[in-house]
Amino acid sequence: MRVMVVTFLLWLAGCAAEQKVPMWLSAVPVSSQEICAIGISGPTYYQEDARARSQASAMAELARAVEVRVKTDLVLRSEGDGRSVETRLDETAGFGSDVVLRQAQIREQWVQTSKEHQVGEPGTVYTLVCMPVVR
Repeated sequence: MRVMVVTFLLWLAGCAAEQKVPMWLSAVPVSSQEICAIGISGPTYYQEDARARSQASAMAELARAVEVRVKTDLVLRSEGDGRSVETRLDETAGFGSDVVLRQAQIREQWVQTSKEHQVGEPGTVYTLVCMPVVR
């Protein structure tokens, strides 16, 4: 039994030492059968919070990739007298999505644990979420 425990601990130490950045961090997987998105959360005091935020971010990105609603308002104001006129144009824009993400699945989650990689500071969590394309 002790041999199994020691072997398991050595395996865990080896995995931690050889942390590799997943390929999907540099390019979101593209397929005609599914759509994917990546969510990111910076380090938090509790790692569970960073994982949850990363998942929520990935789901929001997936919803934006499927459908985006854009609302834009333009307001034109002109004031003046006989000698001069001042015109002002104000624009506000908002984005939203009410997509129901059916069959969306968390494919992979990766936590940055080392300072050696150029993909965020230690504790940053990345989540890959995919769902089938409905035609």
